[in-house]
Amino acid sequence: MTPHPCIVGWSHTRFGQLDAVDLEALIRDTALPAIASAGLEPSDIDGVFIGHFNAGFVRQDFSASLVGVAIEELRHAPAVRMENACATGSAAIWAALDALGAGRVQRALVIGLEHMTGLPSAQIGQTLLKCSYVAQEGDTPGGFAGVFGQIASTYFERFGDQSDAL
Repeated sequence: MTPHPCIVGWSHTRFGQLDAVDLEALIRDTALPAIASAGLEPSDIDGVFIGHFNAGFVRQDFSASLVGVAIEELRHAPAVRMENACATGSAAIWAALDALGAGRVQRALVIGLEHMTGLPSAQIGQTLLKCSYVAQEGDTPGGFAGVFGQIASTYFERFGDQSDAL
């Protein structure tokens, strides 16, 4: 019987505004403890899946390439970036599970990262709006939060005020 893929190690950085931390440091400071938590060495990893939305939060758009810069032992491991708006991290996990299940990799590293604090607040809102259908919602007052506000308003109109549940 073939074993099912499973998560055997994990790690995360502290949450919050990390202005002085670049993407390479975020990758290294999360990936190395996760690999160690799994009882592995970086050289054991044969596929890397990064969940990173970006859309202008940082200048570096091809973040999958940063894994080999951040961790020398992963320089030649295949690495891909997934993006799926709010489900970006889940998309990276899903892709890793597919690769593991297909037997293309034996040990995958999944990294989810964002670095939003390098922009002024108004620009953060405009960048997040790129997750919406820009043709219809690109000029929404309140930015991305305004899109969710409109969705909540429509829901409340149909099903009554659900503020207590929120």
